[in-house]
Amino acid sequence: MDHSDIDWAAPSLDPNVVREVRGALRDLAEAASEGEAIDATHALHESICYAAVTVEAETVPAVGALRRLLADRGFVWPQFALQLLETVASVDGVLASATALKGAVREELLRVLPWAEEASTRADRDVRGAAVLFLATMSQDGAEDFRRFRTLAGEETDDVAQADLALAAVMCAVRADGRVPDGFVRTCLTHGNPAVRYRVGLFLDDHGYQYPDGDLRALTEAAGADVLSRGLYRMEYM
Repeated sequence: MDHSDIDWAAPSLDPNVVREVRGALRDLAEAASEGEAIDATHALHESICYAAVTVEAETVPAVGALRRLLADRGFVWPQFALQLLETVASVDGVLASATALKGAVREELLRVLPWAEEASTRADRDVRGAAVLFLATMSQDGAEDFRRFRTLAGEETDDVAQADLALAAVMCAVRADGRVPDGFVRTCLTHGNPAVRYRVGLFLDDHGYQYPDGDLRALTEAAGADVLSRGLYRMEYM
């Protein structure tokens, strides 16, 4: 893949890390199987956003390289690139910090938004779902995006895609004002689609939500069993 317009030689970059990142990017671009693509994405994760709690100087050119990779029509694993970009965006402070490094990462992530908006309408369910969740993480107007994704979730007929949209709505509601409307929580946690119950329940449980109508963890675990038995999931790199 062409990295000619990316500055891999900046003084702040560690040459050894750059070598690892560029090698993993090449492996992702050339992956011949889903397993190879997941392994390459995980290797990138380890180098540019370790444990999803930090970003490095090398994250900036890596995000730029991933954006260029997404624009390559021959690239067959955009869902994993988007999942990694979502992880980078979720690192504390990346979307709000005034530090130079996190600000530079944020600027690179913002350049991905037009591509992700287009990808969120694609026929490929895996790419569409990854794009939707990246957009939710990057949301600039949580209240408006909550309404958008809530409406789309209500209209969606594919169970996996519907779960992605419901989760995106919940994420945007939390981003808007720190909470999810009670009515929408109940709609999701009593939904006929187990993938909606599972994805939303897992997110709420991870964020310490106390569900007044039952045991949230037990409900989520039961929905998860249904999701597995019915194959209602997307492959993720971690």
